[in-house]
Amino acid sequence: MSERPAIYLLIPAALLLVAVLPLPYGYYIFLRLVVTVGAALAAYSAYKAKASISGEVVVMGLMAILFNPLVPVMLSRSVWLPIDLLAGCIFAYVALRKGTTAAN
Repeated sequence: MSERPAIYLLIPAALLLVAVLPLPYGYYIFLRLVVTVGAALAAYSAYKAKASISGEVVVMGLMAILFNPLVPVMLSRSVWLPIDLLAGCIFAYVALRKGTTAAN
C-alpha cells in the first residue's frame, strides 16, 4: 500500500467532528453516506489485510450499519452528539494507525 492509505478514513473523521455544530439536515444525510462508505471500505480493507474477522472489521461494520442512509437509525441530536464524536475519534485512530503502519 502507499503511504497515504488513510485518506478515506480522515475525511469521515473530519466530517463527524464538524457534525457537532448546528448544521442543516442535508449535511447529516451527506454525513451518513460518507461515513457508511468509509466504514465499509475500512472493514473490507482490514478483513483483506488479515484474512479474518478482527475487532476493526466488527467496529467498522457496525458503524456502517449505524450510519447507513438507506434504513436510517433515528436518534435525537443529544444522542447522536457523543456517537459522532466517538465515531470520529475511531476513524482518526484507525487512519493514524494505518498511516504509521504503511510508513514502516
